Amino acid sequence: MALRKGLCTGMFGLVAAATLLSAPNPQGDVHSLEIVDSVARFKAFYAEAAATPLDEGARWALWKKEYGIAAVPPGPDGDKMARQLLDSAWARYPALMPKIPALQREAKAEAHEAFDKINVLFETKSTQIHSRLVLYVGQFDDNAYTVPPMGGHLATVMMPIETVHLRLALAHELTHSVHIQLAGVRNSFGAPIGETMFLEGLAMRTAQRIFPGSPETAYTEMAGDKDWLAECYRRQDAVLAGILRDLDKSGREIAMKYTFGQGNNDMHREAYCAAWIVMGKLLKSGRTFPELARIPESRMVGTIKDAMAAK
Repeated sequence: MALRKGLCTGMFGLVAAATLLSAPNPQGDVHSLEIVDSVARFKAFYAEAAATPLDEGARWALWKKEYGIAAVPPGPDGDKMARQLLDSAWARYPALMPKIPALQREAKAEAHEAFDKINVLFETKSTQIHSRLVLYVGQFDDNAYTVPPMGGHLATVMMPIETVHLRLALAHELTHSVHIQLAGVRNSFGAPIGETMFLEGLAMRTAQRIFPGSPETAYTEMAGDKDWLAECYRRQDAVLAGILRDLDKSGREIAMKYTFGQGNNDMHREAYCAAWIVMGKLLKSGRTFPELARIPESRMVGTIKDAMAAK
């Protein structure tokens, strides 16, 4: 989520990437991570767009036709955001192109390491866990996302390879892919805010546990989030009090408010601030990662409420 990281935050890219999600579930292995590399599709789009100078409108039309992967919400708002992201990213792609092969190798190696560590931490053991990772070139927004299993598809992580703190972003999103299988998560963008907090809090804290040693900002902040975590800590009481009344609310509008937009305290990404604080509280109270990862979707909001009410 999240957002630099997020669960099902970006459905726009799924239309263009549908074939990447449609392979059958693997058989045999208890735990498997399938990696699909979609970078070649970006290279083809970029080569065509760069060969003949295009105005922004023509470039956008070509992007939608030939590529179309961006971590944005569904609908017209997502289209607008994707267009803005592409326009702002375009001048940065020439410097990225020579780095792509190394980034692909790094992402594949670190994804397997993170996936294995998550399964150990969550004590999945003989539980069947099958995830897919799609690597693509994004728009320098550090905004990966994860799609729950649906329609016979595996739980799928969509990861832009240019992401800052790539290893931690992979850990965050792959946590979602494992967690939603253990907890039976079916909701996507617009889930109750308390559920979003639970999912994002567990993903942030899991990344911190399996790859410790980085500043807390590396697990929580987006690129450009200057002093976001410091503000979260300063205003945590007000943020928690403000979000409490909305924990059961669901839908696109409320999801946009607390993830992409400004919350009740006019702070960006307040759901993530609250999630970081509350999940930390749950872990400090003695709850374990294997236990938390198996709390069913129907009890996630209640678990967050109880944690917020506890002294």
